[in-house]
Amino acid sequence: MEQTPIGTAAQTLEELRACYASFLEALTQRSAVDVGEAFAFFISPYGNPRLSQTMDEFAPAVAGLAEGLAAQLTGCPPEDADALAAQALELMLFYPMPGDHMLEFSLAALEGSAQPLLSFLAAQRRQELAERYAKRTKPRKMLPNQKKIWKALSRG
Repeated sequence: MEQTPIGTAAQTLEELRACYASFLEALTQRSAVDVGEAFAFFISPYGNPRLSQTMDEFAPAVAGLAEGLAAQLTGCPPEDADALAAQALELMLFYPMPGDHMLEFSLAALEGSAQPLLSFLAAQRRQELAERYAKRTKPRKMLPNQKKIWKALSRG
């Protein structure tokens, strides 16, 4: 499902939105289990294999689109690059929190794909996002990829 962006940065952002929406929908659908499955996943060291399959399916596509968008932003005026990067980061870092911890973990794991977009943010926006990000997930509770994002945002 890996995707290579074609067109403008704005079009790539729309492709990223669509891909991410499909990812969220697939995660939600594939996380639904009956009691027997839930017990099997509980005793399995691998958890829900359908969630792993979803991650394997969508993670390369999301990462590819984020990298492609970053490449396209290098040719944009700084104000436009900042605005488009901010929209993509809003999607990838500030999604609605699911009630299911496995879904939350899956979404958090994908946050690292946002890394290539961070350098396009204006200093003030970067600081604002760093503060929001730290409020969303306390730094001491962040996964390693989340800490990298937070530290990069905090450097300003």
